[in-house]
Amino acid sequence: MFMGGWVDLGVIRYITLLLFIGLAWGQTNKPLSVNNLSWLTGAWQGPIDGNLLEETWFSPRAGTIVALVRSTNELGTQFVEIIHIEEVNGTLELQLQLFDNSLSPASPKAHSFELTKIDERYVSFKGISSGAHRTLSYERPQRDVFYIRFQPQEGDAVEIRLTPK
Repeated sequence: MFMGGWVDLGVIRYITLLLFIGLAWGQTNKPLSVNNLSWLTGAWQGPIDGNLLEETWFSPRAGTIVALVRSTNELGTQFVEIIHIEEVNGTLELQLQLFDNSLSPASPKAHSFELTKIDERYVSFKGISSGAHRTLSYERPQRDVFYIRFQPQEGDAVEIRLTPK
């Protein structure tokens, strides 16, 4: 009952639909920010192929969010990686550079990825440069669980489960 009379359910549905469309339109026109990825922040570690992978994400700042990655085993450091996600033209782009133990780059240029999907605690990218993984994604489904998933150019998809350091 509304103001002493019945409200037509059709009118309520129409108003609800207009409100939903307005909210959805506002969401799709809003440029993406690295602040949407603040859930990446933290220090993570987990096993992969007999090595220990450590990944530390710094807080978003100045239009970027950055991670430092290290893979080690009993023989020493296997590689170091820098991940750089940047706001570009209303979307997010990821650059990734791998270095060997002596800090020589594994490739002449960083690998480039474009955003394909972003949710509250999930982000995925598609490799767009030569030598880049086909896909790369990050997910934090729980406070203390962090997944890295990627599809290399050749071979099977890889999933790495990390936990807080």
